[in-house]
Amino acid sequence: MAFVAGLIATLFLAGYLRGRRVKALVAITGAGLVLPVLVAFTSFVYPADPEARMWAAIAVPVSYLWGLTAAGVGYGAAVLVQIGRRDI
Repeated sequence: MAFVAGLIATLFLAGYLRGRRVKALVAITGAGLVLPVLVAFTSFVYPADPEARMWAAIAVPVSYLWGLTAAGVGYGAAVLVQIGRRDI
């Protein structure tokens, strides 16, 4: 559940940064960091699952890839929404 919430937060953060006219590279890489921070927090600071520490070495880079994907989609959706507003 926390992973999905992190993906949604990443999506909205990238869209927000696009609305604030932040450059694409900075917005996508910055918003993509939400998910690895969440995974690192749950595996080291709040170790609810003992196996989380074992898988953290691979989970953090993989979650960054998922975060970059979600941020790219959010940024792209914000671009499309802004283009649609200009046509009205």
